Amino acid sequence: MIQRDKYHHGDLRNALLSATLELVREQGTRGFSVSEAARRAGVSISAPYRHFADREALLAAAAQHAFGQMELRFATLDLGETLTSRAERICTAYLAFAQEDPARFDVMFAAGIDKARHPSLLEQTSGIQTQLEEALAPYVAQAEVAERAAELWSIAHGVATLTLGGHLHHVVDRSRIVTMAASAARTWVAGVPGVHMH
Repeated sequence: MIQRDKYHHGDLRNALLSATLELVREQGTRGFSVSEAARRAGVSISAPYRHFADREALLAAAAQHAFGQMELRFATLDLGETLTSRAERICTAYLAFAQEDPARFDVMFAAGIDKARHPSLLEQTSGIQTQLEEALAPYVAQAEVAERAAELWSIAHGVATLTLGGHLHHVVDRSRIVTMAASAARTWVAGVPGVHMH
């Protein structure tokens, strides 16, 4: 018989989020189910629904937690004092974050979550865009900063996604992928018009 008081309020939620990532590591986001997450957490099949409306809500909460971790990583990143150093360090830190835990990265982007249905996740995701804009703002025209930040995010995400999918290893030696991410960032900087060099 399952102990109904096994978890305090916040502990059950955290246990389910941990179980979700564990399952995604093993089976991918498509193979994930709420009932299996409940089993891994050692609670009844109905227990998750005290915190999460459905499968998507549980995945959205896991994604929100992961975006929070990424936001913290960027908040503590030494960006340097030039646009080039900032672009390089953002791209390489993004790649490192993705490689540390590919399942976490999958949940953030590949779960098919409708962010419009999960405003807190959308807000957390927007926090990354805001951080990138703030990093670029001293060097880029104000009218362009949002689009430029989205460009840099796209470059970093492309390198990370292709790396995790094993699509770069036949082109670029594994030991050079970080160097390639930094090079892609420098190439992007070279194409940014009117860069302020202060």
